[in-house]
Amino acid sequence: MDQREQARKLWLWFWALAVAACSSQALCQDPHDYVPDLPYTAQVVGTAFETLADGTRVRRKNKVTQMRDSQGRTRIEVFQDDDPKRNNGGKPDWVNLYIPLRRQFIQLFPGQKTASVIAYSVPVPTHGQDLGKTTTESLGGRLINGVSADGTRITLVTPFYGGRGPDIVSVEEKWVLPDLKVTVLAKDTTSTNPGEETITEIRELDRSEPDAALFEIPTDYKVVVK
Repeated sequence: MDQREQARKLWLWFWALAVAACSSQALCQDPHDYVPDLPYTAQVVGTAFETLADGTRVRRKNKVTQMRDSQGRTRIEVFQDDDPKRNNGGKPDWVNLYIPLRRQFIQLFPGQKTASVIAYSVPVPTHGQDLGKTTTESLGGRLINGVSADGTRITLVTPFYGGRGPDIVSVEEKWVLPDLKVTVLAKDTTSTNPGEETITEIRELDRSEPDAALFEIPTDYKVVVK
């Protein structure tokens, strides 16, 4: 495997992990949120643009499947490789389940038929940390892949090592589907990497109720509680 292929697979792994972990800029809801009675299933497509040293513009893509049921449970299926011949016959490499009412995070590994169960609590606010200055502005309404969404631009200015260098400016444009409470498109850029941009969007949105069994641990899995 050459260095470019290694870099591609490493990027796919990091992107999938970020989405699956429901980071602050991912499209899925915060795992502590409880959003009942608004089910959906969607394909999440992430595209990262990078400018190489020679000026070449490189585009990389990855996909995950995410869903939420009427009980507010969230399921995210992560595929490190979208070729069925290399990804457990079309099965996800791992699945993240968030069960808000039980405060549980469950990670399933279909290849090994194992499940890891972790209890979590509401995060404690931090104090005394300089996280920078945030400004928010409305972008109005816009059609995103056929659905009407409301846009917001969030700009975070963070001092660089106590003011010893130029401030770091991070900009996120986020478009939210109001009646479903889901972000359908997010664009992220930062001043430290002006040639890079990450776009994450929901496609093929289905509002029907997912199968309830998808949010439970299969009976033939070995369970590890942490």
